[in-house]
Amino acid sequence: MEQSSVAAGASHDHQIQPTFPATFELGERVRKKSGAAWQGRIVGWYSTQLTPEGYAVESEAHPGSVQIYPVAALERVS
Repeated sequence: MEQSSVAAGASHDHQIQPTFPATFELGERVRKKSGAAWQGRIVGWYSTQLTPEGYAVESEAHPGSVQIYPVAALERVS
């Protein structure tokens, strides 16, 4: 299963792009800046009126477990 195609809801031939200038790319490693620990890879994005730039992050510790966060809650992991 290819992460980017599943996460973005696209076929293997076409990839859907976010409707905003993305801070993070699919597959990029990130972690929450504060609060409960959560670290993993970007597997998708979302946008709402209250959260114009949000990301779905799949946990490295628990594959298959995904949480969504606004861009302000995340930072890159080297």
